[in-house]
Amino acid sequence: MGQFFVQQLSAAGHIVNILEQDNWSHAKQLLDGADLALICVPIECTQTIIRDITQYLSPTTALADITSVKAPIVQTMLACHSGPVMGLHPMFGPKVSSFQSQNIVVCPGRTDDAFQWLLELIKQEGGKLMICTPEEHDRMMITIQSLRHFVSFSLGIFLTDEGIDIQQSLELASPSYRELIDMTNRLFCQSGELVADIMLFTQERREAIVKLADTFNRLAQLAMHNDRESLIREFQSAQGVWAGLSS
Repeated sequence: MGQFFVQQLSAAGHIVNILEQDNWSHAKQLLDGADLALICVPIECTQTIIRDITQYLSPTTALADITSVKAPIVQTMLACHSGPVMGLHPMFGPKVSSFQSQNIVVCPGRTDDAFQWLLELIKQEGGKLMICTPEEHDRMMITIQSLRHFVSFSLGIFLTDEGIDIQQSLELASPSYRELIDMTNRLFCQSGELVADIMLFTQERREAIVKLADTFNRLAQLAMHNDRESLIREFQSAQGVWAGLSS
């Protein structure tokens, strides 16, 4: 995702310096006078990088990140940097070519006006900004990311363990099954480290996964015991919620 932002900012005419592990000795030079420092690193090292990088930032430099966890990250930025702070979460992968029709979650931190030029750039390129607090973001991402990843991860492992011929299954498949396999395939095209971090980064995410697994087990036991009536009751108890959902 870092490379995507480099491309987009460069195409818009901005000068972009890239600080990586192999040029950390030049951090002061690369960050000197920067209008924006954008943290684009794996989740597990984001807070460490924030603590290390802020010693080189001017109080006027806007500091932001693009990780998928917001509350602890924004808190760390606010604690370590006296200047403008904002949490961003692009709701898309690095294979997209532009911001067009893509959602970007924006979590204000401090001095939002310093980021107005960046937000305007995203909107001008067709991006959709979704504003919420870091805490609201993280609550929703438990479902949107962690549980979804766990479901796809589990299905992928199951089909692999069972030796299912995925390609043959697609030849016989309905459109909805193809969508399910496509979502699972997209998960396994990512790095294992990223997928694991998204599922496990917070205690709340881990607890939600356990609850989901408990639900799977409860329903599986009903299926194992051929308890048709109980499965129907489970279905009907949830049907009202889903029936009122706009597609």
